[in-house]
Amino acid sequence: MKKGLVFILVAMIAMAGIFANGASESSDEPGKGELYIYTTVSDTHYDLTMGAFNELYPDITVYSTYGGAGECKARIQAEAANPQADLMFGGLQYADLEAYGQYFESYVSPNDQYMQEEYQNTSGKLSFHDSQIPCLIVNDELEKSLGVEITGWESLLDPRLKGKIVTANPTSSSSAWNNLQCILTDFGGWDSPEAWDYIEKLMQNGLVVVSSSSIPSKSTFAGEYAVGLTYEPAVVKLLDGGQTGAHMVFPVEGTTSVGFASAIIKGAKNLENAKLFIDFLQSDEGQQTYLEAGARPITTHKVEGGSPYMVDLDTIVLQVADTEALAEHKAEICDMWNAAWAKYGNN
Repeated sequence: MKKGLVFILVAMIAMAGIFANGASESSDEPGKGELYIYTTVSDTHYDLTMGAFNELYPDITVYSTYGGAGECKARIQAEAANPQADLMFGGLQYADLEAYGQYFESYVSPNDQYMQEEYQNTSGKLSFHDSQIPCLIVNDELEKSLGVEITGWESLLDPRLKGKIVTANPTSSSSAWNNLQCILTDFGGWDSPEAWDYIEKLMQNGLVVVSSSSIPSKSTFAGEYAVGLTYEPAVVKLLDGGQTGAHMVFPVEGTTSVGFASAIIKGAKNLENAKLFIDFLQSDEGQQTYLEAGARPITTHKVEGGSPYMVDLDTIVLQVADTEALAEHKAEICDMWNAAWAKYGNN
């Protein structure tokens, strides 16, 4: 069932009072009953995932509510005394542990051992399942008409691009946070004066901040902006769908590979089914759905296929982000972003 239809169904159920005391009681038998999830993933990937999951577990009925990563995390926090869902599917990163780790159950899937070492569940709570690469999406016609060549971060300071660069809000969007941490990494680290000098200059060049992580890629394809700060799977999905008129650019200064995770919500009423879902995401079948959706599986097992638009990693500069420092200082980084935006944003 498509995510949008499920969202409507969940809303109808909630109005009927079924959610009055949280999600329904768990099934006595794993693999049967219900599973309630909050999800950040796209329609395409959601449908791929649920189709494959329900092939394995046809007796589990999955209900989902879609939202941005920040929205889902805020909802989980607000509902901590009476959880309304069992699991957050996608959108979680190592940096979320400090602020939100207390709202998730401890669970390590038996399939976690097959994930690449750098993405294994060392926290006991976040189960990683894919990696995504921040990138720029560039509108072909606008790049040509403006007479600019967009190659990376420094090129975005060209005054001809003033007001024509768009990003989601890194304080609430996981994909925009990835672009921010990529900039910080490329310019010397989270507390580097050079990095924050660059960010302030980018803001002064009319950076536009929008509410949703899907807007930068879609609006740049549509010609509303010349450049969008986004991530590889978002662009790959549009290209696979036949969109034309824009192309991906991976900054010459370097980009980072960022792991994404899911987690079981503390107090989940369908705990065993939630565990099955985590197991599935890290299984070969689950990893295959990530590849088909334009993301990068992190299993050590072999999976084949993928979009022809996915970049060959040997052709781009990959930097290693200090994920622990970024996680430890995320709140401070967000405060620094907000302070800079209050001073230089919307200029």
